[in-house]
Amino acid sequence: LLELGYWDHTHDPHPLRLGLPTAPPELDLPQLPEEDRRDLTHLPAFAIDDEGNQDPDDALSLDGDCLWVHVADAAALVSPGSALDLEARARGATLYLPEGTATMLPLAASQSLGLGLAEVSPALSFTLHLDAEGAVAALEIVPSWVRVTRLTYEEAEARLDEEPLRSLHRLARQNRARRDWQGAIPLDLPEVRIHASGDDVTIRPVLPLRSRDLVTEAMLMAGEAVGHFAIEQGIPVPFTTQDPPDTDERPTDLAGMYGVRRLFRPSQQSSAPGFHAGLGMDTYVQATSPLRRYLDLVVHQQLRSFIRSGDLLDAQEMLERIGATAAVAGTVRYAERLARKHWTLVYLEQRPDWRGEGLLVEKRGRSGIVLIPELDLDVRVHLRSDPPLN
Repeated sequence: LLELGYWDHTHDPHPLRLGLPTAPPELDLPQLPEEDRRDLTHLPAFAIDDEGNQDPDDALSLDGDCLWVHVADAAALVSPGSALDLEARARGATLYLPEGTATMLPLAASQSLGLGLAEVSPALSFTLHLDAEGAVAALEIVPSWVRVTRLTYEEAEARLDEEPLRSLHRLARQNRARRDWQGAIPLDLPEVRIHASGDDVTIRPVLPLRSRDLVTEAMLMAGEAVGHFAIEQGIPVPFTTQDPPDTDERPTDLAGMYGVRRLFRPSQQSSAPGFHAGLGMDTYVQATSPLRRYLDLVVHQQLRSFIRSGDLLDAQEMLERIGATAAVAGTVRYAERLARKHWTLVYLEQRPDWRGEGLLVEKRGRSGIVLIPELDLDVRVHLRSDPPLN
């Protein structure tokens, strides 16, 4: 098809081959229902994300010994079994491609629910009451109004010496230390962001900023707290679990971390709680991206029904949603990986004189795998000699 001129080298064929939609759904969005919401607009709230993010779905506040994690209130508009719910279930997750994004929900959902896109935003707010060591002692969940300031990770990094970001970062370090003590397996591998516009391809590294760690740990704390809350209250939700790899190593070098990652078993969604080996957490529920992941949306539907004394999905209905989502969400992630490799190769094709550093991360006889950190690309090569790893 390339030789015939039907496609050119910038055409990414993978989403179509895998049967995935590449445009947002075209469905009407209902109006936000009239209901009681707690006014939290007095709390400084920060949505910290990558530059150019179009669907900010979480924000953080700190109020004394309470960590607030505000999340876009998608379940206020998307009820179980509705046309929007069925479309989101069929998609499984938002499809992020270097050349564009196919959102799981209509674009109007992000525009009306995205935190910080309007002066005041509706949210489902998780109140994490913390003990003296920074662990979650209790959880409260409330529909709310929040006033959110949006920051890029770089902007937040520059303000980590200011309150409340300084205290939020301290809590993040405490939580990371706790997870490490519980057996978390940290991996510090290269990551890049790829953007394609026409035939213009850019690849930029994702910098290991402390502000990223701050957001990650806060989201993990919320997910752990929601998991325990669901267990205590008997609310069926999709738990995320991961079996440990067949190794006790905690490597600090690139080849070691690459090798351990290959031993990781995929994380899974289950109707029963279980240990997540990679995170070092005894229970975990993904609950902070309902605009982007269908099972996060299901969690919000369940929590909203519980706090409003409505009907909950039962265990069988939850299993059906987990099963339906597992297949399509896996295809979405596969399409994203193929698209990233496609555009990386286009980038190199356009730069025949490109040179960069590659590190040997695996050896099998005369064959080896070289990781190119600048591109987050690994390639199998023939080894003419016997170089050491790294």
